[in-house]
Amino acid sequence: MKEIYRFYKDTEVLKFVTNIKCPYCGAEWQEEDVDKCGETFVLECEDCEKKFKMHFDAN
Repeated sequence: MKEIYRFYKDTEVLKFVTNIKCPYCGAEWQEEDVDKCGETFVLECEDCEKKFKMHFDAN
């Protein structure tokens, strides 16, 4: 059987996700495409159905 090796330099990022925690009920999930520095996003919690703003910063 043939064998190959891969290293960290062979990896590539396909998507970024941001960990979110609802400020109302504490539910946690991951959102795609909310990672632009300096922008504010309006999100809605699926558990309590309330909307809230999330500001994304690179700190």
